[in-house]
Amino acid sequence: MQLQTPEEVRGFLRLCLDPGLGRKKRSVTQLALIMPDWLATPLTEHAPHLAELRDAVDRAEAAATEARAAYTEGLWAWIADETTVRKGCG
Repeated sequence: MQLQTPEEVRGFLRLCLDPGLGRKKRSVTQLALIMPDWLATPLTEHAPHLAELRDAVDRAEAAATEARAAYTEGLWAWIADETTVRKGCG
């Protein structure tokens, strides 16, 4: 299948959402989460605003990953301190 026109890309994405008899349908949310770069590239060529939105999602996910790591580190430091205090008091 060629993905050179907006219609071809839309058609392929529709197939990804509903692959047909006996195959599980996907939601648009599921498709967005699993979309490979080889498919995102022709999509964003025809819909550049979606590239900007995908970049925003990637940045937000990276920030969330950093925030989770900082929280985890802070939580561990707090737990370690609490454990030390309890051992010293008991």
